[in-house]
Amino acid sequence: MSIYVPNFIEFCQVNQLMLLYQLFLGLYQIISKGLAPFNVKIKHWVEGQHEVWNVIESQAKEIKQPIIWVHCASYGEFEQGLPIIESLKKEYPSHQIWLTFFSPSGYLHRKNDKTVNFVSYLPLDGRKNAQRFLQTIQPSLIVFIKYEFWYYYLAESKRLSIPTLLVSAIFRKDQLFFKWYGGFYKKMLHLFTFVLVQDENSKKLISPIMGEEKITITGDTRFDRVLQTTQQTVSFDWLHKLNAAKIIIAGSTWEKDHAIIAAASKELNNYNWILVPHHVDAASIEECKTALPHATTLTELLHTHQTFNNPKIIIVDQIGLLRSLYQYAYISYVGGGFGKEGIHNILEPAAFGHPVIWGPHFEKFPEASGLLKMGGGYSIFDSASLLNTIQVLTNNLEQYERASQNASQFIQQNAGATLKTIQWIQEKQLLCP
Repeated sequence: MSIYVPNFIEFCQVNQLMLLYQLFLGLYQIISKGLAPFNVKIKHWVEGQHEVWNVIESQAKEIKQPIIWVHCASYGEFEQGLPIIESLKKEYPSHQIWLTFFSPSGYLHRKNDKTVNFVSYLPLDGRKNAQRFLQTIQPSLIVFIKYEFWYYYLAESKRLSIPTLLVSAIFRKDQLFFKWYGGFYKKMLHLFTFVLVQDENSKKLISPIMGEEKITITGDTRFDRVLQTTQQTVSFDWLHKLNAAKIIIAGSTWEKDHAIIAAASKELNNYNWILVPHHVDAASIEECKTALPHATTLTELLHTHQTFNNPKIIIVDQIGLLRSLYQYAYISYVGGGFGKEGIHNILEPAAFGHPVIWGPHFEKFPEASGLLKMGGGYSIFDSASLLNTIQVLTNNLEQYERASQNASQFIQQNAGATLKTIQWIQEKQLLCP
């Protein structure tokens, strides 16, 4: 198989895109500071970058063993990488783990995480920042979870001969790496020492760029993570206030999901519906209540001592509950599928062994295609199809049980990426035991 070699035109394009990349980094910081007063998430990031070197240098004084640096873009990538982090900690007790995030959604939730030794934001990419960070923590191995392509960090790591892994990676043909103007992105991908991909399609896409010897299929560690979470659930006393009707859990929902659910729930009023919006700020909860005017928020439910004789619609206005709530679902609905970004995590509910439903936009998510093909999941496109799908599952016990079993088997059959990843690191002898 041929290996990617840039021609003269691509060489010029790479240089031009390099200048644009440098311009992007500068503008990103300036624009972020300007928007910080108006956006809480951006404000957290700006404040975090302002203090990042104080945090890093303070923690670096506590380094006592060689460092494994693990980088996650945000909270979702951390969840995907957690099984690997835990396994690295177990298999290499002679090392300490430094975890970085780019997004506040990861850092603020996990800055005191006891699974790792050190947690910080990643300083914004740049030649000086990359040199300073790598000199400060001096990692023996660098692991990026799923994606994140920061040129200067990768280039400096390669210059220092520090092995860099991209793990649980997934690639699609519509990404920039595979465009005619994607030379700069090909170059960044080529800076990784090895790439561990989720599937055969990803390997085929990047093999012409990197060469097959640098690519290995290990699978998706999210399957391992969701199996872990089924063993780490908590119970909720407030569920006893609901009547005995079956429960539909709608998780990570947005406005379009609320409209679909509102229409379907009028017909399916013999179920308890529990909605967990993707955002639980006051404005988002108010929007959800407007779409479902007969709903009760969890806060309101917790402040009442009565139990309900009839099925209820509950809007969860607190964070951190969804993963454990899925265990109570008869059927789950996962939001995001009516927006351009696509669906959220369908693996968490599937791991509990019941049917999962989602919206029409799931092209970027091979796990959705897999669960659909397996017969454990269903894609709907409006309230009528949602209503019909739930009715079919309700009225046909054999189909419901078959779909539940298929969902569970899909998770089980795709688990094991963590073990493959750790065994691969051991085989390549990238770390001393």
